[in-house]
Amino acid sequence: MELGLIESVMLTMLVALGGTALLAWCLGNERRDVGLLTALATLWGVATAAAFTW
Repeated sequence: MELGLIESVMLTMLVALGGTALLAWCLGNERRDVGLLTALATLWGVATAAAFTW
């Protein structure tokens, strides 16, 4: 399977959002902020999965 431009960008953004959420949790940021980052990463992950199946 060949990655297109959209899939590559979306996958890179998903990894960045997940890493940012993990880093925020490890640094002890507020639960509300970490939850927001996690929710955003989850929604982006669903959109990325949809882009791969398109």
